[in-house]
Amino acid sequence: MRAAPLFMATLCGCVIDPLVFKSKAERRNLDCYRLPEAEAAARFPGQVPPPPAKEIAGPTTDVLVCSKRYLEPDERKARDEAILSSLSQQVNELTESAGALAPPGARWHVDAFYPSAPVAQKIAVAARTTLAERGLVVSDRVPLLAAGDVSVLAAMLPTEAYPTGCARAFATDVLSGDDVFLALMIVDPKETLLHGGLCVRGGWRWLP
Repeated sequence: MRAAPLFMATLCGCVIDPLVFKSKAERRNLDCYRLPEAEAAARFPGQVPPPPAKEIAGPTTDVLVCSKRYLEPDERKARDEAILSSLSQQVNELTESAGALAPPGARWHVDAFYPSAPVAQKIAVAARTTLAERGLVVSDRVPLLAAGDVSVLAAMLPTEAYPTGCARAFATDVLSGDDVFLALMIVDPKETLLHGGLCVRGGWRWLP
């Protein structure tokens, strides 16, 4: 289990980054990424306050999310190393399979589900980049289900959770008819092989 994220609200384009107040050694032991305020509030309810109902004119607020690494920077779990060492090949194969199943002109959404948040981010970015390089329309928005849906899905087996989440995303208009959602994940904690599934119009297909 990873350490709880540290949240620092900042303004886009700010000159002083909050991380300058930490030592170099501390900064090297943090994994950080930025999220829009609304997305951060949805992903981390109770830890990030929701944005005001009405947006106030001015700079857009985002949130810097930082998590402490459990391992030293020069260490990495064997599974992470295996996944990352073959990431390009695995992503190429999975996105190629997904592309053959998606309707022409679809808008792609991508997310990765992996125990390590930094590794999950690398997987998702690699998939988005590969799809974009093929000339496909790729969104940087990650579809987010309601907290109640997430709670129900968390109690299911992966083979049931992903198809159910796909159906709910379309039923609740999180995704529209022109959207497809590519999910990349590991199913067995002991394996080093990425699996993938594609959600199209509420129907889920596991990728070969």
